[in-house]
Amino acid sequence: MDLIDWRTEIDEIDEQILSLLHERSKLAIKVGKLKEETGKTSIYAPHREKQIIDRLKSINCDQFPEKQLEKIFTEIISACRSLEKKIRVAYLGPLGSHGHTASLEHFGSSVEFIPIVPQTDIFAEVESSRADYGTVAIENSTYGTVRDVLEMFLHSPLHICSERLLPIRHHLLALSAPEDISKIYSHPQSFAQCRQWLHQNLPNIQQVEVASTSVAAEIASKEPKSAAIASSLASEIYEIPIVADSIMDNPNNTTRFLVIGNQSAQKSGNDRTSILFGINDEVGALCQILSTLESNQINMSKIDSFPSQHKPWEYVFFADLDVHVEDSNVQIALKEITDQCLFLKVLGAYPRGT
Repeated sequence: MDLIDWRTEIDEIDEQILSLLHERSKLAIKVGKLKEETGKTSIYAPHREKQIIDRLKSINCDQFPEKQLEKIFTEIISACRSLEKKIRVAYLGPLGSHGHTASLEHFGSSVEFIPIVPQTDIFAEVESSRADYGTVAIENSTYGTVRDVLEMFLHSPLHICSERLLPIRHHLLALSAPEDISKIYSHPQSFAQCRQWLHQNLPNIQQVEVASTSVAAEIASKEPKSAAIASSLASEIYEIPIVADSIMDNPNNTTRFLVIGNQSAQKSGNDRTSILFGINDEVGALCQILSTLESNQINMSKIDSFPSQHKPWEYVFFADLDVHVEDSNVQIALKEITDQCLFLKVLGAYPRGT
């Protein structure tokens, strides 16, 4: 066989793939109609989408690049989901932010994206139904917890329904060469995550904090001697070149994003439950909670605290449990913890991000 024969065979396979996509689309429409008939209003099913991707990865046997496999099927699922309804997702804007990137990777491109500033206003956007879901950054592996987002969960009725772990690649964007830069714009966390590189390479340059990395890129695209610390997506959108690649101090820098909506997810087989609780200011109060989790064989992978704002030195705790709230041992533990706490709020159960 020659090159023409191989290309003909590839064309035939592409036609088969397209035909199967048509069949999948028809089934997606039928699923949407069935949901409507049975009164199920949720179009996005994070547990089901994770099960699909995980199953395909398990039978892939490393024959196709795993990252690309996930991207392809995320887009297929996104396109089929949009045949039922095009969902709206709010994120910290403007275009090109890391929240934008995380939302694209998680939901695919067949979604209406709504840029919001500041990030805490994403909660109001979803609560008022102007958006179906929101993507919010909750913590960074280098910089720690995003405190204002954490505090929003105390009063919001929204649930956590999924999460996305996004490797963060900070780049220096500028219209001029690095030696001509007189000012750098970026988000406070980005400056913190690139502190050593900036000290070594641009030690005397003015740093200006703005609401997001994409705002920084937008400003720098209009000021010839200014730069921005931002993403490669922002570089493309605002047409501003990358003059220094991957300037973050930690090469494993990762941000954890939570998807917020009006319902939790069903069990996927690899889940997490997040809770908020308040305790009495007395000896052993927190230890009692931890002991209850241990006795019920529940692993707590994260715990953080912040002031309750009701009483000086009274704190609220945020915790991640590596289980689903519907598990029997979790139900028993939460009942015991409720009796030990001033209050307990389950924020959501959802598939763990990878």
